[in-house]
Amino acid sequence: MKTNMEELARLVAQGTTTKDQSIKEKQLWNALDPGEKRQTTESVAFASFAGSTLLLPDPFDHSNEDPPRPDICTEIRGGKYYFELGEITDENLAKSISDPIRARTVSGCALSQIDPLGKMLDQKCRKRYETSGAPVDLLLYYWRQSPYEPVIEDYISENRTEIDRAFKNSGFQNIWIYDMESERVLWRGQR
Repeated sequence: MKTNMEELARLVAQGTTTKDQSIKEKQLWNALDPGEKRQTTESVAFASFAGSTLLLPDPFDHSNEDPPRPDICTEIRGGKYYFELGEITDENLAKSISDPIRARTVSGCALSQIDPLGKMLDQKCRKRYETSGAPVDLLLYYWRQSPYEPVIEDYISENRTEIDRAFKNSGFQNIWIYDMESERVLWRGQR
């Protein structure tokens, strides 16, 4: 990872504890271009996942990649291993919250647990990645939207045939659904 990106990712992953750290986070974030912000977000999500699953001794021992390669490259058991990431969040909810804030009005809206998950699974499983034969996993994660596990479990159960078909046609070895807040894997599909 690049120096400013890694420093910011480590600060965010540790959680802000002081005013000085919060100021430092904002300064580092504002100095990044949009691509670096995306990669920093991916690094934080991956580090949380890798740390909580004990996948790597140092969860920051990875590099950010650019398309057509998957988002993250690391080394597992002596070989390259890739991870494609996707945040599960209801984009309509995000828009319905941000628009009134900008307009300084009050509004409410419904939250979808299913649509963002289904859309992200479909989108990522259809895409092809360049890995030079190295394995790749899909890591879908919740960060800004909290998951409601019974709905997710029902969705996976009710759509298992479609999920298995998409998984089979993808290049992924595993599909992980991860909650950053609880630092738990909610579901894992394996080949």
